Amino acid sequence: MARLWIGLMISGLIYLGFTVPFPLHGYYATTPPVDYAKLTNHSLLGFLAYVAGIGSLFGLYTILWRTLAKTDLKIRFVLLSGTLLALILVFSYPQTAIDLFVYAIRTRGWARYGLDPFSTTPDVMPISDPWLGLAGEWVDAASPYGPIWEWLSLGTFHASGGGYLGHLFALKILSVLAYGGSVWLLYRILLFLRPLCPQWAVAGAAFFAWNPLVLLEGVQNAHNDLSMVFFFLLATWGFLPLVMGGGDNHKILYAGVFVAAFAASILVKFIPLLLLPFFFLGAASRHSTWLRWIASGVLYGLAILLLVFLVMAPYWPGAGNWAVLYAGKSAGRSLMALMILALRSKVGTNLAFDYVQASIYAVLAGIYFWNLWRVGRQAAPNKKRGNAPGSESIIESIFLASFNVLFWYILIGASTFHAWYLLWILPLAALFIPDGRPARAAVVFSMVSLLIIPYYETIRVWFPLLLRNHLLGHIIGVALLFIPTLSAKFCQSSRIKINH
Repeated sequence: MARLWIGLMISGLIYLGFTVPFPLHGYYATTPPVDYAKLTNHSLLGFLAYVAGIGSLFGLYTILWRTLAKTDLKIRFVLLSGTLLALILVFSYPQTAIDLFVYAIRTRGWARYGLDPFSTTPDVMPISDPWLGLAGEWVDAASPYGPIWEWLSLGTFHASGGGYLGHLFALKILSVLAYGGSVWLLYRILLFLRPLCPQWAVAGAAFFAWNPLVLLEGVQNAHNDLSMVFFFLLATWGFLPLVMGGGDNHKILYAGVFVAAFAASILVKFIPLLLLPFFFLGAASRHSTWLRWIASGVLYGLAILLLVFLVMAPYWPGAGNWAVLYAGKSAGRSLMALMILALRSKVGTNLAFDYVQASIYAVLAGIYFWNLWRVGRQAAPNKKRGNAPGSESIIESIFLASFNVLFWYILIGASTFHAWYLLWILPLAALFIPDGRPARAAVVFSMVSLLIIPYYETIRVWFPLLLRNHLLGHIIGVALLFIPTLSAKFCQSSRIKINH
């Protein structure tokens, strides 16, 4: 126990090292917003401090988590320690992304000037607004998020009194609440899946709670992905009794939670739409006839999609103005960008973009439908369901398919790679504990996602050749991301030993 507290205290001191030099209240008005590299003037000291900080945090995280796996601890310890670490980062300036400022600017336009964030851009705001410059390069972009997120942001705006700094802190507190709720839900889900091994549930919750990427991207940078994860996990908590049994007395309640929470996760950020078919199949899997199987899947599917439609309809900006459709129209720091750079000298940039995007999407489609077929095969009727062992294998197939689809989309499909996308897969990796392979792949992916940031932001500035020669710069960057991640993904790993 003492070893855990010492490790967590050292981690807290490192997070203070990210916070104290660059407090949110001291730097929030910097226009335009800056990242850690500009905050440290691209200095060697700033580079070394960032790399050493991230490396140390992941080293401590690995030691802490493996120590906890051998210790009989309660979920309260994980929640308390994680919340304390998160609260340190509430006061930190977001150092690797400006999304927090953009959330606040869009909401400010909605609350103060009546500008619909889904159809109008921040640059429509009065030029006299003192905070408009903090929208940075997103000043001409409407919101690509769903109404639930914009409502949450609007709620924090009013709760904070409408001041810009107060709103930033309120959004950070919202992230802490989503973080704590996600940790608790992970614990409850794992406890449901493995009721005879409660320590696995604690270890799974800690796997997510103590991950430095979750704390830095979810709380320091306050990405709304954490709110999406919370609703997704709430939907998963309601989904499990529908497939595995054990909730027959409250089936309507669990079904309602599943439908409402899954719709809410989509209405924060639309990524969970990719996973919806897997859950449709799982919801239908308890039925032994094709008629009931189809009816059940269609019923849940229509309920979720109808709810999404009803909430989204009043804010629908039209297909031509929907910001989501333009999110993939540029490329950078990704495999897609590398392939475009390699091909554009032969066919031109526009054709290279179209060819590469079509090729990568075709690969992703193959991965997606392969996983869909595997889940469908498991969920097909005429098999014993309910409390039979088959229900557990269906759940595992759904989680594995969801993990694989998101993993490969983030690694090869995202036109512009961002570290916070890893927030999508980390809770899914936690659900496989004590299986070590998804956890290992997710941890290594998390670490290298944060460590390639100084390559792009600092090293390329030191060596202008890497800025002038975009192809060479991307070859190195993509290799730094891909080689460790794929090595971890495909390595053979035994089950993690956890005390029961």
